[in-house]
Amino acid sequence: MPLGRKNLKGQKMGLKKGITYPPLFVGLLLLLTSLILAYFSMYSTFTKEKFEGTLEPGESLLGQASSIVQIVDGNLTLFSEDAKVTVSWGRKYESLELKNNSVTLTNITDFPRVITDSQVTYTLEISGYSCPYSWISLIAFVTMITGSMLSLLGFASYLQGEIEKVKKEKKKDTTGGDDV
Repeated sequence: MPLGRKNLKGQKMGLKKGITYPPLFVGLLLLLTSLILAYFSMYSTFTKEKFEGTLEPGESLLGQASSIVQIVDGNLTLFSEDAKVTVSWGRKYESLELKNNSVTLTNITDFPRVITDSQVTYTLEISGYSCPYSWISLIAFVTMITGSMLSLLGFASYLQGEIEKVKKEKKKDTTGGDDV
């Protein structure tokens, strides 16, 4: 009897019978579904994006509207008639003075923070990895919680039903049958 033990009447209380109990089965099915959804939510693609615009005096963080979560490479081109510009990304820091010229910064590996004292035109080209289906992870989380609750409640209900059957059989054996 590898999968279970016999109760007093000789019926098996096994794994197969327990898993097919409807609430437990649905709970386990939801857990499997949440695992598959979580796997698909981690799918990533390599994409390239380009941002252009004009910066006003002050501090700006470029590329905030990007779907890229990890930048592999990027180029930032700045142009101004007369401006002092400070650009920082990651652990790098560049201080530039633009006088009717443009400067291109390469190997940008994080979203750049730009501080300028006058109007600056910029072009940011970045390439990296994005996770377009990351929103599915929220559905997977809710499905996992629901599946866990149903599995636990289904298991408890199944065990209680089996205990009641065993008690009934035991009572029937000790009293000699049903009373009339």
